[in-house]
Amino acid sequence: MPPSRAKAVAANMAQAAIDFGATSATFKIAVPSSVPSDNTAQKVPVTSARLNAITEYATTPKLQQTAFLSARVMNTTEFPLLAGQMNVFLNGTFVATSRLDTTMPKEKFELALGADEGISIEHKRVNKFVEETGMFSKDHKITYEYLLTIQNNKQTAERIIVTDHVPVSRNEKIIVKVQTPPVKELKPDDDGKLKWTLNLQPGEKRELKIKFIVEYPEDIKVSGLE
Repeated sequence: MPPSRAKAVAANMAQAAIDFGATSATFKIAVPSSVPSDNTAQKVPVTSARLNAITEYATTPKLQQTAFLSARVMNTTEFPLLAGQMNVFLNGTFVATSRLDTTMPKEKFELALGADEGISIEHKRVNKFVEETGMFSKDHKITYEYLLTIQNNKQTAERIIVTDHVPVSRNEKIIVKVQTPPVKELKPDDDGKLKWTLNLQPGEKRELKIKFIVEYPEDIKVSGLE
């Protein structure tokens, strides 16, 4: 008589039931679990869920020539996600330890997924030109030019948020003129922040140029331009 063969059955995690009170939520575990009475912390599975995420990269090349991946997620389950430490995996690989704030159903939260070398970032100064004007009192005029290069080396299209800054004058004697990018294309905010949103195809490279001029009299000391 041939040996019997076990029939393969897909295993699903039993889902807990939840009761909402005025100020609390109670989880009723579907499967009985034994919890030792030794005052040690125990973990009991509540449920599993698959949530859709919108991923994007963010980089500030002037500070760090690295692209960091994040994911924006909505809690589409009926369960509140409780605050606590969590391990983050990307494509089955552990990428970071993070912390999740309490997130109620239909609320959004963001996950930091760490740096990704698949997006190459380069920031370099390509020109600095110093001039002195005026016959008696010397005025200084300095032109700075920077080149930011962002390349998507991944096999998928990616969205990348690039941030940089230009100087902002708090002194009427100091004049800052931003030449590139032109204001009609991208205007700095009140703090001088520039922000680009790039949608790069696989292998695509984008170059961003920044050029500004700073003018000030010789009796004024200016710092923090670089």
